[in-house]
Amino acid sequence: MRFVLGMLLSAAALVAGSGVALADPPQPPYNAITTWADAEVRTCEALSCPVAYVIPAGQKAVAICWTRGEMVYDHGIRNNIWIMVGLNVQGDRRLASAIYFKGDERGNVPYEQDCGPY
Repeated sequence: MRFVLGMLLSAAALVAGSGVALADPPQPPYNAITTWADAEVRTCEALSCPVAYVIPAGQKAVAICWTRGEMVYDHGIRNNIWIMVGLNVQGDRRLASAIYFKGDERGNVPYEQDCGPY
């Protein structure tokens, strides 16, 4: 977990130093969230975006922030909230639908940790 957080912070520093403007990126500490079903992590907040990887059911992930995106309906749940669970070295976001995480409609990511516009 510490390695993942270190990589995430390194990627964020790389993006910040590259001249890419991020709208007040969320600050640590980030929340640990847990999947209850396999969560496809995509390159944007829509089902049409490519799947970057899958977080298996029962695994923890780091929640950077949440945002609204395409409505997802799966396992009898309907929600348009997506959770940013990572950045790659180019600063591209990695997001998963909040329906696959335990907790409230935001996977227990605090309301104040809204990603804002990117």
